[in-house]
Amino acid sequence: MIMNNGFVPVATASPRTRVADPMANAELCCDAIVRAANAGAKVVALPEVVLTSYIADDMLYHDIVLDAAEEALAHLVAETAKLDVVFSVGLPLCVNGKIYNTLAICHAGEIMGVVPKTYIPTYGVDFEGRWFSSGPADVTYITVAGQEHVPFGSHQVFRCRQMPQLCLGYEICEDIWSPDPPSIHLALAGATIICNGSASNASLEKDLYRRSLISGQSARLLCCYAYCSSGQGDSTGDVTVGGQEIIAENGSILAQAEPFGDGFAIADVDVESLWGARRGMSSFHVEPTPQYADYHETMFDMTIPDHPLMRPVSKQPFIPADEKMRADCCSLAVTMQAHGLAARVGAQNADHLVIDTTNSSVTNTALAMLAVARFYDLERPAVPDMYVAISQDVQNGQSANVKLIEQLADALGLPLATLASAQAAQQDTAQSSPEHPVLDIQELIGDTSWLIVNPSDMTQLALGLVQFPFDLGRQYGINSQIAHTFVPVILRQYAQECAEGNLQTLLGAICDADDELHIPEHDTVSMSESAELGPAIVEDFYLDGFLRAQYRPAKTFALAKQAFAGEYGEHELLVWMKAFYERFFGSQFLRHSLPDGPRIGSAGLDLRDGFMMPTYAQSTLWMNEVDALLNAAAK
Repeated sequence: MIMNNGFVPVATASPRTRVADPMANAELCCDAIVRAANAGAKVVALPEVVLTSYIADDMLYHDIVLDAAEEALAHLVAETAKLDVVFSVGLPLCVNGKIYNTLAICHAGEIMGVVPKTYIPTYGVDFEGRWFSSGPADVTYITVAGQEHVPFGSHQVFRCRQMPQLCLGYEICEDIWSPDPPSIHLALAGATIICNGSASNASLEKDLYRRSLISGQSARLLCCYAYCSSGQGDSTGDVTVGGQEIIAENGSILAQAEPFGDGFAIADVDVESLWGARRGMSSFHVEPTPQYADYHETMFDMTIPDHPLMRPVSKQPFIPADEKMRADCCSLAVTMQAHGLAARVGAQNADHLVIDTTNSSVTNTALAMLAVARFYDLERPAVPDMYVAISQDVQNGQSANVKLIEQLADALGLPLATLASAQAAQQDTAQSSPEHPVLDIQELIGDTSWLIVNPSDMTQLALGLVQFPFDLGRQYGINSQIAHTFVPVILRQYAQECAEGNLQTLLGAICDADDELHIPEHDTVSMSESAELGPAIVEDFYLDGFLRAQYRPAKTFALAKQAFAGEYGEHELLVWMKAFYERFFGSQFLRHSLPDGPRIGSAGLDLRDGFMMPTYAQSTLWMNEVDALLNAAAK
């Protein structure tokens, strides 16, 4: 099993440097590295030319400053030799008579490599071309800070022997702003964590742009991008520099420090999942080896012990955390459902539409009804007859949820119908009316003019809690790609945007109804007697870990412990996890051929959604690991 479940603690720091005082700055850098190491960091990124400060300007022409920078680097490397931390520190370095803006990559008393800056800005407030030359790509060997045969060149990566998924690449400030950033080629050579030591000045809205730039680059390259800018010591009377720390992973910002703030950020980076994401994207062409891509690879040894996770873990991974994004996604989901339904109705030439509520929860039924109502608005000139069909058995029970469905149908202008067996339908024909007909199940199956809307959601399908009781060719799984926990969120957003007060109140009551997951009375999935179904929020968490992230049980459990700390105990989480895997594998045969449904999110349970799971896949590996976790937790 990979160390620490594939999580690598990464830190960025921006010391408040002194201009042209390398030894003092080395002490500040040492303090920052020790702070990061004490916090658990294994990779630490420091800013551009931090040993002299970025604003040393023409002082860089003086040998005394350049020599002092190398002496300071030697001192820093010696002071941190006992730390099992890879750190990068910026310094100006004179090589063969020319000065280069470089990062020295160091570990355990060794300078493993020196990476020069490729793109030298000489515009705006930057005048680097006055002092620095663009660094070479090809790697040669130099002597620096008393160490010989040190690789020098931008085409370098640094890989951990014990965790090959941990592969480091480096670029400097302007490099990422260029049209062809070195980070692109670093990622294609195998780098999963790319660090950028920078000295970017502050200006209004620039911090927002940097955040977007770093986040976007991490998403584009399926990597972690760790960015740190010079601290406040690099400010002048006319240009302010306040430091900015950003640690982003595949588009998500894990940790950050605002400009003019603490100048420190730390987060656990999931390098194992970054490898997994690259495996799953056929258009991401990583070279077979760094050497094949003409990159020099330096190997290092590192131990990463298990530790409490330092990264945000959402309890609801299927629901966007950002409020505006969440609102936009909710509105778009209903629109996509309506347009998908319109396409299916048109292709089938369906004249009749029925929402089957037989095996559906009240929230799922409500969402299907909203989507059908939106479809009605889209297709009003050619809309087919439509009904909300309530099973006769359920209707006779007159449960509170049935009342809510009936009230919502009335509010949306959707007529009700009773769904019954052939014999019951014949007996009730006399009581049937055009406004409230009795529909014969067998007749629906045999009549191609009918389209049956099934409201079952993705979570229910994943756990084998529902079936498709009718002919699949007549069905449309309108909620089949929406997680159970996301359904009430969409309903509440719809209510918030709705101008009609009665509908708002009704949707609120529907969302407040008991809508947890329940194992059906006649369960078709083989379950052990001790298996117990967990809350929907936990089951969706496990579903995301398996379906989108491909986590093994131990990793899912580590994340679940953090996400649900204080709510559920370890034993509960593991018991529910075991039930999840048992039901997911045991119900795959039910999902082998799902009816059409609109693709809403980034995950689905069918081949059309990009999910190809063998019908008879065995759960042995997963169940054994859960059992081992249960045994360990019991000790």
